[in-house]
Amino acid sequence: MFLAAAPMTVGKSISYYTGIFSTAVTASVNPTATMAALSTLGALENAAKYSPDSAFFNSVADTLNGIPVVNTAAELPIANPYAAVFLTIVAAIMIILHSFAESKIVSQATIDKLDKFSGWIGVTALSLMPMFTTESLEKTARTSKNAAAIVSLHTESASASSGAPWYVWVIGIITLIIASVVYFCCYSCVDNIGTICAAIPVKGLNIVEQIVKAIVHAGMILLQLTFPVLSFIFSIIFAILGILLFRVLARISFYYKEVYIRPILHLLFRKDKPVDKLHKKLPRKIRKCFKDIELGFPVFVIKGVRKVKSRAPLWFVKETNGDCRLIQKKSWGRIQELQVNEIREANPNAVLVSCRRFTELKSPDKKFDIVIGNSYKPYIEDIGKGLGFPVKLEASEETDSVKIQAALQSGK
Repeated sequence: MFLAAAPMTVGKSISYYTGIFSTAVTASVNPTATMAALSTLGALENAAKYSPDSAFFNSVADTLNGIPVVNTAAELPIANPYAAVFLTIVAAIMIILHSFAESKIVSQATIDKLDKFSGWIGVTALSLMPMFTTESLEKTARTSKNAAAIVSLHTESASASSGAPWYVWVIGIITLIIASVVYFCCYSCVDNIGTICAAIPVKGLNIVEQIVKAIVHAGMILLQLTFPVLSFIFSIIFAILGILLFRVLARISFYYKEVYIRPILHLLFRKDKPVDKLHKKLPRKIRKCFKDIELGFPVFVIKGVRKVKSRAPLWFVKETNGDCRLIQKKSWGRIQELQVNEIREANPNAVLVSCRRFTELKSPDKKFDIVIGNSYKPYIEDIGKGLGFPVKLEASEETDSVKIQAALQSGK
């Protein structure tokens, strides 16, 4: 027996896919927790199958089956109690991993990529399902204890309703594209915030970040269940913020990853291997313009370079003939070479200093500062010689030698 599936109207399609958009934004905050929530909701909707004698669960199923998008969760492969429990445990483990800086540093380079992909798969599945059957969008509590009161015996018309009208495909594909872009932008923003919190040496910062993220995520789910229109408006605002902050957070996160996190990961997983001479993110345009590149990696401007934002990367490039350059990647794939001579003339007293956490090219007046990650510490001499700046000892070693010399001069 099937419900008679009424024709899918444009209004119902729009209502459903606004819910998809809201789900994509919610998933971007915490993909695994969102999948666990969808699995739990789907299991509750299938209460007649797993708990046929429970009046409470069947009552909840009746309520959920009236909510667009949520009612489709029952059709997902994960809509069962076993998957719900498993995904809930996984979501809890992910929260614990992200609550500590050390584990976040490792996870952001490994399992976080799977976490990101799993959320997008869930959004895509929900988006595509109505395109192959309109029946799911007209679904009510046909599996509940009160199904006899709402089920009609129109088997032929229901089976004939497999497939969606053309406008469902148009609205669905457009929504999926927009939702995917928004999902990846917002996820990257949230993940970058977690990475920055892990890199900043403040104890417990990641725990605070996870608590805030959990509250926001839970609020977004409850809002979608109770006030779908308000949830859609909130999702639009959240998406706009994500798009606006995407480049800013990506720039800051890239700085912390290269300066603080990458040396740690190299020490953990590639201790006995030399760092790659050509960074994997070295822009393709630079590779094309300079064919014989021997070294290519990012250095980060803190201050003192005109028209370059704080913590923005410049690319140090050394060619096989010994020529060294500082190149800025601009918008739309363009590149611009900075005049090293002008930087040297503007900061004649600048010195390349090797510190414990990173290497700095800085001036005594502190108006000029470029930071280089310690992953490229073996190439400090190349950087200093290529750019024309002197290289000093590590700050700690230099301080000790000055103290010893002063003590000898004073006769102590």
